Amino acid sequence: MIVDKINQYLTKNEKTINEAIFYDIGKLASWTFRRQFANEEGRETKGKLYLSSIGKCPRQLAYAYHGFEKKGKEIDSRAKIVFWTGDLVEMTVTNLAKLAGVNLLATGLQQITVDFPVNGTVVKGHPDGLVLNGNLYLLEVKSMSGYGFEKFEKGEVEESYLAQVNCYLDALHLNEAIMVALNKESGVLAEKRIVKDMAVVERCKKNAEAVLHSTPENLPPAPKEYDRNDKGFYPWQCLYCAYWGHCRTNAEKVLVKNSYKLKEKEVKDEAAKKGF
Repeated sequence: MIVDKINQYLTKNEKTINEAIFYDIGKLASWTFRRQFANEEGRETKGKLYLSSIGKCPRQLAYAYHGFEKKGKEIDSRAKIVFWTGDLVEMTVTNLAKLAGVNLLATGLQQITVDFPVNGTVVKGHPDGLVLNGNLYLLEVKSMSGYGFEKFEKGEVEESYLAQVNCYLDALHLNEAIMVALNKESGVLAEKRIVKDMAVVERCKKNAEAVLHSTPENLPPAPKEYDRNDKGFYPWQCLYCAYWGHCRTNAEKVLVKNSYKLKEKEVKDEAAKKGF
């Protein structure tokens, strides 16, 4: 629906000239550059929940919601570049799709805000756009590593992406989304249709409820899939959490081959094992 048209457009000898689109690209590039590199305070998280992260660990979300000081993975220069390139990918794909003749709505600076009600509280989100092709579809654009893209082509979509898409669909009263993925290593595009799954929507609502009903003294537990394995290693999601120092108080970063992992420290003597 989208990727084929973009590829056909890019292989044509004659390209469409659309000054309105070029103008929007310039404005959007300026806005996203300022957002990523000039806004030192970043997005407000205390007392806030966002649909873009609603599928993440509820304990992680609660630390941010209650304003805990970050004690884990920081947003460093590399991460800011990654976020910037993600914005550029979204901008590039949506505008190439428009030039290729895809009927897109509510993209870029014209993105809409959607409301996802959770027990009297509204969680807001900003979908990448909408596709009008007979029916109305949600559009989401993601950039992925080669490994993630390979899984996507096999039909495996990361759970946090599925959570985000399903909540957007529910908020918009739509049934189907088109997710376009770009392989950051090869430049290859792929797309997948995602049908709304109410089980995912309900799981996200429970996730949000756990955060909204928590207190700084009584936080929701981390899901069992984030427990350490029999060798003491925590999953990669914990390593990349900005709050793992609060949650995994006896863990440390260790270098394993060429990458870091988060591992529970070993108890060195019998007295320590017994708690003396």
